[in-house]
Amino acid sequence: MSNVVSLFSDTQKYEERPVVVLADDDPSIRLMVRHVLESEDFDIVEAADGLEAIKAVEKHHPALILLDAVMPGIDGFTTCQQIKDKGHTDIPVMMITGLDDDASVERAYEVGAIDFITKPIKWAVLKHRVKSVVAKVIAERKVQLLAYRDTLTDLPNRLLFADRLEQAVIRSERSRTSMALMLVDIDDFKLVNDSFGHDAGDKLIKAVGQLISRSLRRADTIARLGGDEFAVIIEGIDSPEDAISIADNLTTILEHNVRLDDQETYTSASIGIAVYPDDGKDARTLLKNADTAMFRAKESGRHCFQFYKPEMSVSAMERLDLENSLKAAFENDEFLVHYQPVVDIHKNEIVSVEALLRWQHPDKGMIHPSDFVSAIEDSGLIVALGEWLIGTACKQIRVWQDAGLKNQHVSINLAPRQFKEQDLVSLFTQAITESGIEASALSVEVTERTLIDNIGEVEVTLKKLRDMGIQVMLDDFGTGYASLAYLKEFPVDVVKIDRAFIAGIPDNPEDSAVIDAIAGLTRGLKLQLLAEGVENERQLDVLKSIGCQYGQGYYWSKALPGDEYEQFYMNQIYNIG
Repeated sequence: MSNVVSLFSDTQKYEERPVVVLADDDPSIRLMVRHVLESEDFDIVEAADGLEAIKAVEKHHPALILLDAVMPGIDGFTTCQQIKDKGHTDIPVMMITGLDDDASVERAYEVGAIDFITKPIKWAVLKHRVKSVVAKVIAERKVQLLAYRDTLTDLPNRLLFADRLEQAVIRSERSRTSMALMLVDIDDFKLVNDSFGHDAGDKLIKAVGQLISRSLRRADTIARLGGDEFAVIIEGIDSPEDAISIADNLTTILEHNVRLDDQETYTSASIGIAVYPDDGKDARTLLKNADTAMFRAKESGRHCFQFYKPEMSVSAMERLDLENSLKAAFENDEFLVHYQPVVDIHKNEIVSVEALLRWQHPDKGMIHPSDFVSAIEDSGLIVALGEWLIGTACKQIRVWQDAGLKNQHVSINLAPRQFKEQDLVSLFTQAITESGIEASALSVEVTERTLIDNIGEVEVTLKKLRDMGIQVMLDDFGTGYASLAYLKEFPVDVVKIDRAFIAGIPDNPEDSAVIDAIAGLTRGLKLQLLAEGVENERQLDVLKSIGCQYGQGYYWSKALPGDEYEQFYMNQIYNIG
């Protein structure tokens, strides 16, 4: 058993009745020592020689060892040396000796003894010294225990968890049984911290720790690894189906309304599972694979669990390589902004452009956004890159205005993470001021999922942006997240029909019916309608017939660099279509 596990069990045992190993070849001495120390609530384990003493230490891991210096076989000095050599450096040793010469005293200290008692023994002195040493041992071990406990939840921390996972793997290997490692991560924990404060976040972490603890068996292990992440070790499972049952129970339990001060907040968790021995035969591999599965659970929509699959590691490595490449691309100025025109389909006039991110890779050339946008959003890069894009778009409007292109209007896409991690109002205010443009020259585009991902904060931010004069556009409408209620409640000016519906018209009657219904809905709410992905005149005719105001797509133009758009605008103004 590891030193960490021994530390926990021994400290509890010492507090109840400390164990002292006593080695002396004189039975009468052993009897007297036992009598004196047992009256002080010590448990005495006797040994008649050095070899017996070593075995007793290995078996009982005592709080203190009392060794007679002169014994048959190996003497007390050699016994002490061998005990220390076996790794028991944390157990104090006191020598009992009739040798009071300087050489014997010096040798006792050299082999690791902390004190000595001379014969004939003064029993009051022995009792006092033993009590003092053992009390110090218990106090020191209590301090050591603090290094293995999470101070917020009083659960095992990462250090103790690592040891327990190692021990669980060893036991599973010996017994030829399976075990499951689950990593549990609270969904949207940062939002709680940002909305309610760090004290509320701490309360949520404690509440989640208690919920998990109450749902487990006494033999199971729960630990807090840090932040909002917990680990659970389930030993002795017969099959992965057992882990499914436990994980399903955990996700249900953690789908919970937690009261934080005077407000309630909804919480849920994502769980990644790795099973021994299928997903790893050592602690390090199990932990890595459970972590990979947990991130896949996050990507799958959260509030769910995922088992590790080997292909996840390949995917995770590819994703990591991509994220590293994206960070390098940002540092090396490889990102560009292209602008795709939006057209009033009834007047044949360009009314605005959408700012779209492009990656000019030095070796692979222009990389399509579909190959990297999700990685940018999942990583922290979206925050810095989003700020750069807002500033770049505002400066481009200024350049066009200075070149004589009047009434230029740019829409900018915003990701959910930007609402959570950035002060978008301040960011837009700064970019507008520095570029010298009007706020009315800008629109922001948000997807349906962004609206519902953090309803309160998104709604407040959008209202503030709209009050500044920035238009709000709902992107990818019809993909399944939003409802009529959201269109009524949120400050939306323009609804963009997802290109998936446009691609099917006029031949697909279901798509035609959907966009007709959307057009009727937006008319009733006095919202403008924009169709993206328009590629041919037949689609355009349908859109005109249902009263759609605006269109965007290859029928008019692909996304263009700023200077090319300027030329396109000058050539095509009032003469497109």
